[in-house]
Amino acid sequence: MNSAENSSVAAVIPTFNSEKVVVRALDSVVNQSVRPREIIVVDDASTDGTVEVVRKFAEQHTEVELIVNERNLGPGPTRNKGWSLAKSDFVAFLDADDSWHPQKIERQLKFFAEHPGEVACGTTHLIADRNCAQTTIKGDASQISRFSLNDLLRRNRFSTPSAMLRQDITQRFDSNLRLAEDYLLWMSIAAENGHVSRINEQLTILHKPEFGAKGLSGRMFAMFAGELGAFGILYRDKNIKAPVLIACYLWSTIKFVRRLPLAVYRKTFAK
Repeated sequence: MNSAENSSVAAVIPTFNSEKVVVRALDSVVNQSVRPREIIVVDDASTDGTVEVVRKFAEQHTEVELIVNERNLGPGPTRNKGWSLAKSDFVAFLDADDSWHPQKIERQLKFFAEHPGEVACGTTHLIADRNCAQTTIKGDASQISRFSLNDLLRRNRFSTPSAMLRQDITQRFDSNLRLAEDYLLWMSIAAENGHVSRINEQLTILHKPEFGAKGLSGRMFAMFAGELGAFGILYRDKNIKAPVLIACYLWSTIKFVRRLPLAVYRKTFAK
């Protein structure tokens, strides 16, 4: 690969009961300054009208391919299914309730063209509780952060909707984790390749509340357990040793205890 122009991208979008938001995500993909060659939507056995909404959208956009799971598999296996179907050089993941800045793919392809040895690239993000169209890019494209496994063990460094990966890497989302499966993937990639990278520009828009807002605190226990499970898998795969595993468990517990009061406050007073 010598330039961004001769590389192709598959956008992989898992959906589950996303009928009210999925068009926003799809619009942000088809309106990219460099459009993906493939848009692979994998519906995880939705019980609302998500499938019908995506099918209607696909009638006007032939690059959209819809796959429907017969039963609910969870985010990891659902993303992996879309990944396995991708024929492009790169895969970029987008959740159905989030969106991309119009230049996200272009900026990430430029990064990979300039750094051909890199395999994983995220971006910083903007949190927007309401629908919003981001027209300006905040951040500095010249500031690239590289995170080793040790850096990632302290905390996750980018969100899944910001991630673009080389399609042919061997790692995949762990099928046994329903939470923190993305965090585990970044750590596994860093363990094998030395680091993962992040463009420090807000090229991803998360239309989600922050930790603990609007009832999200109810999932914090599951998220905490998922993070511990991710560390356990790293230990099982001999990417970290026992003393590091213990330190990770302790640090994750401290973070959880610190977050919990704020989460309860937000749940209590969120409007």
